[in-house]
Amino acid sequence: MNNILQNIMIGFGNFPFFAVLFTLPIFAVQLVKYKTFNPVRILLNYTAILYFLCLFALVFFPIPDMAEAAQLSGYEIQLIPFHFIADIVRESPLVITDLHTYLPAVFNRAVLQVVFNVMMTIPFGMLLRYYFGCSGKKVVVCSFLLSLFIEIGQLTGMFFMYSGSYRLCDVDDLMANTLGGLIGYVIVEVCHFLPEIRTFDFHAAKTKVALVR
Repeated sequence: MNNILQNIMIGFGNFPFFAVLFTLPIFAVQLVKYKTFNPVRILLNYTAILYFLCLFALVFFPIPDMAEAAQLSGYEIQLIPFHFIADIVRESPLVITDLHTYLPAVFNRAVLQVVFNVMMTIPFGMLLRYYFGCSGKKVVVCSFLLSLFIEIGQLTGMFFMYSGSYRLCDVDDLMANTLGGLIGYVIVEVCHFLPEIRTFDFHAAKTKVALVR
């Protein structure tokens, strides 16, 4: 948990620079090309940048120090689907006849790992559905590709920056991440009260007049 919080803080720490770097050009394109200003779209741009920074930090940090990096020599991958079930059964303190073991079983490391992997891509699925209007099929494909990018990075030691894996590449993570993206899509899909993003468009001319007044 401490590592997770530290990694999220890395994302927050780098957010101001990347927010300016990417959001201002998008804002300029909106005004010049489309003659519109959409504050919700700009806000979602900021949110997306922060999300991806935190996601990158979560899946690749902490990086090995020099001593640890020198010992890396192989590439680790787990290719057995649903292997997480065996991990949960092996590590879970659950005893069916003992109610006191139920809560510790829910917060067991193996269970939380699956839950976090699902939750990690829920915002991604929500963003694809609401911001880009993607279909469920596209969200599933994009979520899978995002997870595949992460897993390849972990398998190759951050794309061969290191001589071996320092995080385990796991096929179960691919499934959990893809499921998370689909859940994000469903959340937006069932929230019929959400207005479409284009309803927040403000024509540049109207915005200019409002600012002059």
